[in-house]
Amino acid sequence: MRDEEIFGLIIVLVILVVVLAIYIGLIVLGVKLAIRKNRSPHWMWFAIHPVGLLVTLIVMACLSPLKRCPQCRQTTQEHARLCGFCGYNYAMPMAYAPPTQPSVYIPPQW
Repeated sequence: MRDEEIFGLIIVLVILVVVLAIYIGLIVLGVKLAIRKNRSPHWMWFAIHPVGLLVTLIVMACLSPLKRCPQCRQTTQEHARLCGFCGYNYAMPMAYAPPTQPSVYIPPQW
């Protein structure tokens, strides 16, 4: 091989590595975006194809975040007032429950 061919091959490999690093970086960005919005990161499997990556990133950026119910751990829309699964009221914070009295009777000491 001549020196020009080796130099051209090295340039092509460097460009390929840079493009692959950017592609993988965009997939990681999409996964982090999905996790931050409480969405499933498995949508990023569409990123195997470059057009799927573009479409998935646009959809993830446009979707509103979900909130997680503290009682049943299911996700619902961000503006929901009640959990659709267990009926938890998001508007009313959980009240403080005082500790219960022991169920064993202890006679008073005189």
